[in-house]
Amino acid sequence: MSARPIDAAIPGAEDRRRGWGAMGESGITLDETDRRLLRLLQAEPDLTLREVGERLGLSHTPCWRRLARMREAGVIEERRHIIDPVAAGFDITVFCAVRMNGHSRAHLEEFEAAVVRIAEVVQCYTVSGDHDYLLRVLARSIRHYESTVKNALVQLPHVLSISTSVTLREIKNTTDVPL
Repeated sequence: MSARPIDAAIPGAEDRRRGWGAMGESGITLDETDRRLLRLLQAEPDLTLREVGERLGLSHTPCWRRLARMREAGVIEERRHIIDPVAAGFDITVFCAVRMNGHSRAHLEEFEAAVVRIAEVVQCYTVSGDHDYLLRVLARSIRHYESTVKNALVQLPHVLSISTSVTLREIKNTTDVPL
């Protein structure tokens, strides 16, 4: 039996980011074997499908079917290598809380379309409370961040104010989901 890579294409599946339902559910029920499979993939993402199946006590086909089902439902979004921003030269992480000057659908959609085009903005969330959006911004230096503010962030449409917090030290940063 060949060692098929975990990220091999699944017939009929497409590369997409899925929105979650109102309750945060993917539309499928995960059993304990699914959760064990997901924990294993998070801990050791370079395992082949054969190795994953062996660790879980599953043959190739049931293991592949579980993966295919979870990918199709959007439980597994994609497989990537995670790059350490500091090691890549981005020493500054900044969180920007953004207030909008209007909340019409058109204003929000225009802002969101513009913010995704700024490479330094690596995360953007809509939030409740005093602000409308929270951005995580990476910069090589304070001067680079200042340039990003002047040339990109304050140019975003319909922004009333931006409140900035520069991080001093990262304590925890994980992509693992607590399964």
